[in-house]
Amino acid sequence: YLAIHNNIDKTNLPKAIFVGNPGVGKTHLARSLGYASCQKGLSVLFTTAAAMSNSLLQAQKLALLDKEINRLKKPQVLIIDELGYVDFDTQGSQLFFQVISARHDAGLGLVVTTNLNFSQFNQIFANEAVATVVVDRMVNEAEIFYMEGESYRKHQRSLKMKTEKKA
Repeated sequence: YLAIHNNIDKTNLPKAIFVGNPGVGKTHLARSLGYASCQKGLSVLFTTAAAMSNSLLQAQKLALLDKEINRLKKPQVLIIDELGYVDFDTQGSQLFFQVISARHDAGLGLVVTTNLNFSQFNQIFANEAVATVVVDRMVNEAEIFYMEGESYRKHQRSLKMKTEKKA
């Protein structure tokens, strides 16, 4: 992780995938890569997978799909948070793939957080073919981090409850 974080520049855009249960720090690390990218003068966009899917579907309905895909392709680094918490229908799956593919082909940075292993992506995408090709494009040049442990939020909640009982 530090090798990616410390070597971000215009010719070395971050490409990372954080896989793990909720509360283990995936989003924190993804945002840290985004912040480091901003400090290097790179353009960064942070979005959730659900928000990205919704914006693509809405743009398609309004005949503004090319504009929306270009908006998601424009930043040098795109951070997609919470992939796996919301299922994509057929149209959403295809639109998500278009963005991932366009960014991959352009050599742009991509940071993704997910609670699912790649073998489970067929559960969120409309079919096995789209799931396979999305995973293929995302992992091609990415560092993959499998994160384990107890939820930090759960730990914080326990500490708070102990403190309140003492008071």
